[in-house]
Amino acid sequence: MSPLSGLRIVQATTSHPANDDRIFFKEARSLVRAGADLTLLCSDVTKPPADLHGMRYQTYPGGGTLRRRLITRRHLESALAEGQYDVIHCHEPDGLLAALNVKRKTGVKVIFDSHEMWGATLAQRFPPWSWNMVSTGYQWLEAGWIAKCDRVIGASWAISDYLASILGRERVATILNVPVTDVFAPPVGKSWEDPIIFCHDGHLGFDRGLKTMADAIRQVSATHPAQFKIVGDVFGEERNWLTAFIDEYHLQDVIARTGWLPYEQVGDALAPCHIGLIALQNLPNNVVTSSNKVFNYMLYGMPFIAPTFRLAKQKLVAEEHCGLLADSADPATYAAAMRWMIENKSETQAMAERALNASRTKYRWEHMEPILFDLYARI
Repeated sequence: MSPLSGLRIVQATTSHPANDDRIFFKEARSLVRAGADLTLLCSDVTKPPADLHGMRYQTYPGGGTLRRRLITRRHLESALAEGQYDVIHCHEPDGLLAALNVKRKTGVKVIFDSHEMWGATLAQRFPPWSWNMVSTGYQWLEAGWIAKCDRVIGASWAISDYLASILGRERVATILNVPVTDVFAPPVGKSWEDPIIFCHDGHLGFDRGLKTMADAIRQVSATHPAQFKIVGDVFGEERNWLTAFIDEYHLQDVIARTGWLPYEQVGDALAPCHIGLIALQNLPNNVVTSSNKVFNYMLYGMPFIAPTFRLAKQKLVAEEHCGLLADSADPATYAAAMRWMIENKSETQAMAERALNASRTKYRWEHMEPILFDLYARI
C-alpha cells in the first residue's frame, strides 16, 4: 500500500487558476494516483477543470487580485480549518500565513511550495533604488514563516538554496516545473529545412522580452529564412505595440501568434519549432526562478537562447551544452545568437540532441514525481 493512501491533502491556492499546470496537472494528479484523498481549494473566481482526475474541488470567497486576497484571507483560513486535512500544500505567501494559523491551532502539517522568490517579486512593485531594502525586509519576515513549515519545495535550484539556508537541506525538495509527457504530445523527428522557426512559449510581454525578440527576428529575417512563433499570446498595450511593429516592418509572414491555448494543446504547437527563446528582462525575481518553457523546449529537442543573468539557464548551458546565452536587453545580441544557430546548423542540431537527451534522463515530470512522493512519505 502506498504511504500516501488515504492521506487527506489540500492543494490551496489564492492566485493560481484551478487548472494550473504545476499544481493541477503535475502535483495534484500525481498525489491522487498515489492514493491520496486530495482537495483542490481555489478562489471562487476560478473555474473547475473539466476532468478532476479523482480529486475534490472546492472554492472559498476570496483570492484573485492582490487587494482581494489581503482582505479575504480569513475565508481561506476557515476553509482550511473546516476541512480537517492531514497536510496543507500551499503556493503563495498569503496562503502560507493562513495555513500556519491553522497549524498552530490543529497541528496540521504544512508544505510551502515556493514558485517564486517572493521578496524579489514584492521588490519589483517598488522603485529600483529600494529593491534590495524591500527584498531584505520581506525575507526577514518570511524566514520566520518558513521555519514553521514541515517541508518546503523550491521550483528552481536557486530558490531551494535560499529555502535550505532557513530550514536545512533535509527538509527542502527541488521540484522543477518540467513537462508532463502524458499531457504533452511525445517528441517526433523534425525537419531542419528552411525556414528555421524560433518560438516563445506562454504570455509574452515587455518584461519577458517582447521588444528584444521582435526586433531580433526583424534583423535575422532580413538575411535568413526564419520565422518567430508565439505559442501563447500578447495582450493589451503590448499587443498594440506588436501589431504596429509588424505593420511597420512588413513582418506578417515572419511573426505569428497561436492565441492562448489549453495546456493540453501547447505541446502540439511547440513540436514543429526548432529553437526556443527566453528573453526575460533583468528584474530581481527573474534572476533566480526557472521558467517551465525551457524544459518544454528541451522536451521537443529545441536548443534555446536565454539571458546571461539567469542562474538556471547558466547551469543548463554549462552542464547540458544545449543553449546559448545573450543579453536580453540588446536585440542585436539576440539576433547574433540566432544567426549563429542558423549558420552553424550541425552544431545547433547537436545541441538539439543534447537537449532531448537531458529531457529524457532528467527533466520530465516522471523524474520529479518520486521527489514529491518522498517528500510526502517523510512528512
